[in-house]
Amino acid sequence: MLAIGICYFLFAISYTWGLYLLGKAWQVESPCQSASLPTPTDFSILVPFRNEERKLTALLHNLLVNLPLASKVVFIDDHSEDDGAALVRSFIEAFDVQNWCVEPSKGQGKKAALTTGIEASQAKIILTIDADVSLSKEWVKTMLAPFNKENIQLVAGPVMTYSNAGIFFKFQQIEWASLLLVSNYFFKIGRPLMCSGANLAFRTSAFEAVAGYSGNFHIPSGDDEFLLKKINKRFGPDALVYLNSPSALVQTEPLASPEDWICQRSRWASKWNVHKEYGHGFTAALLVFFCLIVLASIPLAFVSWKLTCMFLLVWGLKLLAEKAVLSKVLNSFGLIFSNHIWFLSGWIYPIMVLASLPNAILGKYTWKGRKN
Repeated sequence: MLAIGICYFLFAISYTWGLYLLGKAWQVESPCQSASLPTPTDFSILVPFRNEERKLTALLHNLLVNLPLASKVVFIDDHSEDDGAALVRSFIEAFDVQNWCVEPSKGQGKKAALTTGIEASQAKIILTIDADVSLSKEWVKTMLAPFNKENIQLVAGPVMTYSNAGIFFKFQQIEWASLLLVSNYFFKIGRPLMCSGANLAFRTSAFEAVAGYSGNFHIPSGDDEFLLKKINKRFGPDALVYLNSPSALVQTEPLASPEDWICQRSRWASKWNVHKEYGHGFTAALLVFFCLIVLASIPLAFVSWKLTCMFLLVWGLKLLAEKAVLSKVLNSFGLIFSNHIWFLSGWIYPIMVLASLPNAILGKYTWKGRKN
């Protein structure tokens, strides 16, 4: 039994060290770093949507207030079954936003919708967002600033859920902080692992150079990650930038229930065996192993009082490390949580990950009315 306790203690030390390395790479960029740079003018913002009439109402008003006046926005209707497209057209007419338009997607799925938007926009730089996001006034300028360097082909920005009351919503923000931390780290070491299409920008020429989403149109999700990997392979990691500046932040609607979380994460994780590199598979396996180890410690703690003391130390070290490192990310965006939120989230996360594992392996999920 002593050997089990020692193994767990070494695991906690390794985990703490790993978090330290990830946290060390998180250096928030000052807004003044891009303030003096000119903003490229030939760009379009793409908003693919499907059955999101309720969310579009808030987005339309947010864009009207926060986007530069001349911004071109292309809304692409991915065969919605509600009145979302009519809502957008009515808004455009009511506010006389002449450089906004609605296009019907020429195919099925988000990749087809984005391809339709790129063809319709005819812009040199494309920015993509989702229909449930909120932007700041500085978002466009911040995301476009890196493109002043001719070698930059793709820019990824941070995503965070809105602040809502309740442990489940706080848990989602902590989990997003971990995703941002990992994304930032792998961009920094030149091995970009993931990004989000809810906050992404790229050159149209780069999109065309890698044949867009060709080769993975049949996969329902992953428009962002597959494009990231193709551009990285074609142009190299120096052509890709990850912005962790608060002015680049996009806020998205939190998921309403654990069931929704499991469905979304199953959809994300279902791509683990499609990527043509070991990094994704290894990361997924490491995450599952970590969650199993954490949850297995609960019954083991009751075997003897010595193990109880050992696990209290391990749990305490885990909690302190997570709070210290992830708070660094959350504080960047003005978010501060109490200790009980950190404690509960630390146990909720492994349970939720393992609950989504079966569907992630089988690739079974339902999203926006479509089953896979």
